Amino acid sequence: MMTQIEITVVSLGPDAPGLLTLGALETMKAAPILVLRTVRHAAAALLEREGIAFDTLDALYERCEDFDELCAMAARELTARAQAAGALCYAVSDPASDATVRALAGSLPEGMSLRVSGGVSLAQSAACAALAFGINTENLRTVTALSTQELRVQADCPLAVTEIDNRCLASDVKLWLTDLYDDETQAVFLENAAEPFAAARKIALCELDRQPHYDHRTAVVVPAVSVYERSRASYEDFVQVIARLRAPGGCPWDRAQTHHSLRQYMIEEACEAAEVMDGDDPMRIADELGDVLLQVVLNSQIGAEHRDFTDRDVTSMAARKMISRHVHVFGGEKAGSAQDVVPVWEQAKRRERGEQTPLERALEVPGTLPSLMRAQKVAKRLGEDDEAVAMAGAQAALARIGGGQTDEAAVGALLEACARLSQALGVDAETALRSQTGKRLEALRRGTKNLCSD
Repeated sequence: MMTQIEITVVSLGPDAPGLLTLGALETMKAAPILVLRTVRHAAAALLEREGIAFDTLDALYERCEDFDELCAMAARELTARAQAAGALCYAVSDPASDATVRALAGSLPEGMSLRVSGGVSLAQSAACAALAFGINTENLRTVTALSTQELRVQADCPLAVTEIDNRCLASDVKLWLTDLYDDETQAVFLENAAEPFAAARKIALCELDRQPHYDHRTAVVVPAVSVYERSRASYEDFVQVIARLRAPGGCPWDRAQTHHSLRQYMIEEACEAAEVMDGDDPMRIADELGDVLLQVVLNSQIGAEHRDFTDRDVTSMAARKMISRHVHVFGGEKAGSAQDVVPVWEQAKRRERGEQTPLERALEVPGTLPSLMRAQKVAKRLGEDDEAVAMAGAQAALARIGGGQTDEAAVGALLEACARLSQALGVDAETALRSQTGKRLEALRRGTKNLCSD
């Protein structure tokens, strides 16, 4: 039976020898080979004083062009040394957030195993310092400053942002935080969170990038702030507000609503949002989209209360639909232009629904759509996109009216023919009519003004 080669990873803790655990120190003493990621750590001097021999990966930094290459080369170097010695101990500041440890874990060869031991983290040290300022750090979320670019801020739990090593990065972190937190929110700033009993001070978030010193040990701890105490809110905050309105003791009107009673508001809000989207006022668009979102979340809350569905079902179904229909983004299909996307999208929809006849697809068009929109969508699903045929149909419908047939059926036939013609021409009938009506009213308004001035 082949002997398993073992690599043990231990935590040196933040850049302060006093935060190195006894367990990590004993493991490093017993290791046949000890490798530090870098000698630039306060624990290195302690190891030297203790007479513990070690090597480092510092030389790799000069040989690698980027960070990914460094991580891959570190993993190869460590596995090679472990194979040669039969075992190895690798020491880093915080294994849980160290990219070289992740690269090592993902590239272990057969016959080699990995053990990882945790220790004191920079975030934990910062959180403990913040306790003295009355900040509740239970359920603390930890984020490194560079990773904020990939994450959305949450304000419903306390947050520690670490490794704010320069003023520009501090400014980026401030902007990220103030996406939800108010500028004057009080946070705890630590120039050196690695220091035992680290010195800390309260600052307003707007002052985060105005501090005298930053390095890799700098951190900020921000308390959880209720949505009812903030001027900005996330989607999760909004769900919480709606749940409160629907709960016992909430709003009697909101508690009385059903899917059926809210139906008219969904239509109204969607139409109002569509109206302002033709304008040039971004905040009005945001406001109206918020009203549409209100209908989505309120209906989701009602669904959850009846155990029918939740907002997670709504977002999950929408996300899965977007992923499955964008195989040119998330799969192997290719689409170089907006026009190329259309057949890819339609093919994905057919895979979801199974093969349907054009009539079956047309029958699925909701009857609640605005009439022109519905007529054009039906024409699209029936494949009525021949321009000459559509033009002839419109002319025939107009001739019926010209011949004296002026009842509802004749007018309806003309409008439907116009919708089919719009589809054939690639013009959105609803938008075209709305735009034309707006132009006519504006022309009349200007004409009235001119008459008054005369």
